[in-house]
Amino acid sequence: MPRPTSLPAELDIYHVAELRAQWLELLAKPAKRGKGGKINPALDCQLDGAAVDQVDGAGLQLLQSLANGLEAQQRRLHIANPSQPLQSACEALGLGHLVALGAQGASA
Repeated sequence: MPRPTSLPAELDIYHVAELRAQWLELLAKPAKRGKGGKINPALDCQLDGAAVDQVDGAGLQLLQSLANGLEAQQRRLHIANPSQPLQSACEALGLGHLVALGAQGASA
């Protein structure tokens, strides 16, 4: 899989607009299908959550929206190395699935 893009330290209402624009661009690019019509896992979205020290509902909503958009394209969102604030916020709002794979990968 490609190298993860780092999430910003502040994943909050004051910073999601610029991320949203970047992520809409990402979702607008069609995923290329390989043999058998399957999408290459290398086209999944890799994000590194280690730097996140502030997160709010707007930031989490944007992450879930990205995950939903990728899922519609048969792609997945992977958040590697979720920081403790990111992991706690996701779990508190019932979005632990967003960081579950990344947390397991970090401890493995």
